Amino acid sequence: MYSRINNQRGIATIFYVVIFPLLLSVFVLAIESTRYLQTHARVNDGVEMASLAVAANASTSNQENRILAKGFVDNFAPDGDIDLSDISIQRLSCDEIYGEDCGKPGVYDRDGFIFTQYKVNVESDFTSWYPQNDYRYGYDETVTMSGEARARKYQGFTIDVAFVADFSGSMLDDWSGDDDDGEFANINTKYEGVIEVIKRVTERLESYNDSTEQEINGELLANKAAFVGYNMYPHNGTTFYSDVQYLNNSGNRSWRWWQNIPNINYGATVANPLGGSQTTISNRDPNDSSVFGTLALTDDFLTFRSIIDGFYPSHGTASYEGILSAAKIVNNGENVRKLIIVLSDGADWHPDYAGDTRYPSYAALRLYNAGLCDNIINRLEQRQINGRNVEARIFVIGFGYDIDRNPGLQTCAGAENIQSASSYQDIYNTVLELISEEVGRLYFGS
Repeated sequence: MYSRINNQRGIATIFYVVIFPLLLSVFVLAIESTRYLQTHARVNDGVEMASLAVAANASTSNQENRILAKGFVDNFAPDGDIDLSDISIQRLSCDEIYGEDCGKPGVYDRDGFIFTQYKVNVESDFTSWYPQNDYRYGYDETVTMSGEARARKYQGFTIDVAFVADFSGSMLDDWSGDDDDGEFANINTKYEGVIEVIKRVTERLESYNDSTEQEINGELLANKAAFVGYNMYPHNGTTFYSDVQYLNNSGNRSWRWWQNIPNINYGATVANPLGGSQTTISNRDPNDSSVFGTLALTDDFLTFRSIIDGFYPSHGTASYEGILSAAKIVNNGENVRKLIIVLSDGADWHPDYAGDTRYPSYAALRLYNAGLCDNIINRLEQRQINGRNVEARIFVIGFGYDIDRNPGLQTCAGAENIQSASSYQDIYNTVLELISEEVGRLYFGS
């Protein structure tokens, strides 16, 4: 009996010696397999989030993009030892992927928005907890895990924006907003505030242009800005001029506005706001000490800011002159989005004489009530640029006065496109929001 028990113990020992490594291997493989399945999923989640972050950041610096991506992957897979060299990022423009089909609706999405694609790839070694040895099965000492994801930064269409700035004498008045600080803290006069707002907005446009690659058929597109200052008339840097149409127009008129306004051809001006001839205004009113000029659309924002920094207001107010000039300028632009922003501190001169045919307040009401601004928008939106219909808008920002006292501009822009600002910061935020609409959105996928 004793011999039989000893024999059974011997068989059990042999069985244990044979089976234990197998059981240990199953245990190790179960733990490590679960771990690596989770790690693989986490790496992929991290790469997906990294691709969206890199696309949203829209940087052209590969080093900056890899550092950003590493931070996301490290958070999702903290047990890895991922180096920057383990991360590769490929940045491709819409043109590079789709060629001449870039920008065409229905090819890769319904709208055919232009985009920049970022492909993030991570391939790194992970150290096994229980690597294979002579006593058990297991994974290699290091296991390579990888993940790949693509994200696209879709870009809203680039814009032609014309700033139509009131440079009448009242712009020399003081005005301080409710919550102005920083760049707007030491503004002394209204016109200085308006110039500062425009300068800051162009800085943002500059950054948009630097961080995007919008091309159609190899042609680089860029956000552009124009400036139209006006008092009784705009000024082209040499002489004042008028874009309204006159009866018996000779192409040249004197500065005596009270003689010119009764001779405006209202029907022709409203019917064809983007056409017609431009009239030179000879000399200037002796009471006009203004310094400003019209600047055509440009993406040379450094020069643009330098020039408008030297402008100075004086004299009366005729908003329709500025709006007509801006409409013709943006009509000649190459971008599909057109925005005219009117920045004014008061009604057309003089609101108490709105019934007098000699005054701009009369001319403004008559032109706006006849549909001048509606016709500007309609004419602009009849155009197509690169196969797309133009999108146009006129927006009025009033500050330092009750905008309800200017029924002309309210009629021009419409109630939904007019705002009374409470501060220069408020003006800046509004303008930036108008320009930034659809600047970009993200898409995750192949």
